[in-house]
Amino acid sequence: MASVYDDIRKVLETTLAGISGIPSIAWENVTFNPTTGTSFVKARFAPTVREPAVRGLNPQMYYQGVFVVDVYCPEGTGPATADGLADSIIDAFDAPNDLTVGGTSVTIRYAERELGTQEGAFYRIPVVISWYIYN
Repeated sequence: MASVYDDIRKVLETTLAGISGIPSIAWENVTFNPTTGTSFVKARFAPTVREPAVRGLNPQMYYQGVFVVDVYCPEGTGPATADGLADSIIDAFDAPNDLTVGGTSVTIRYAERELGTQEGAFYRIPVVISWYIYN
């Protein structure tokens, strides 16, 4: 039986994979060897809250967290490619949209990019997507 976290992850990962022009995706706990000179993104799923939404027996539960997508582009090529990929991800996770896969809907609270930094042979821009769900 899938947990609510499995269902939430599926919604977020399916949305990411469906973005037009997205390069290779490094999924959590899956071996990935980046190719120098080739862009990729890295996805990380981090639940942060699980609490009753109301009081009483068998209450509806409230879950929230972040889905972080790190955009990696080859160093020395300028920020345009990384900026474009980050913008595409932000657009796909636009707030306050509900993203639905199967019978699970996840509400996006916000999607924003953080400061780009040099990381080895790549320029990295983190995109932080805040989500929540009542279940």
